[in-house]
Amino acid sequence: MQDWNDNYTMLTVLMNVTRMEDLAPQYQRVAEESSMPWVWIVVGAIVTLSIIGGLIWNVRFREPEVPTSDALTMELCRAHQLPIYHRGLMDRLATAAKLGHTAELFLSPTHFDAAVERGKTNMRLRRHHQIWLGQIRRSIFCAD
Repeated sequence: MQDWNDNYTMLTVLMNVTRMEDLAPQYQRVAEESSMPWVWIVVGAIVTLSIIGGLIWNVRFREPEVPTSDALTMELCRAHQLPIYHRGLMDRLATAAKLGHTAELFLSPTHFDAAVERGKTNMRLRRHHQIWLGQIRRSIFCAD
């Protein structure tokens, strides 16, 4: 450890006594151009790539908007206090399960589970969809 401190001290002393006149003539010229434009180009490229990546991610992973226009489903969802994104998931699930009406999901737990199983074959359920379906099932069929 002492040897490293001695080397560091010696290097600092050498750096402190080096003057511009001690350098060879080709190294004495001070650069006129600045490297700042390269920094701005790199920052601009990173920002541009981040924006493009964010847009691609948003388009690829956003939930498609499905209007829930029928009054019966809207009233059932309101009565069970289901948020709008749960309503949209239920409409997509009912369409994928080929149900005649979205309100059929509210009939019984067995109807709901069967529709979920049929819907899984026709639509991709992400992890948060499965969590939402569990919340929907508990909210509809579990009395507090």
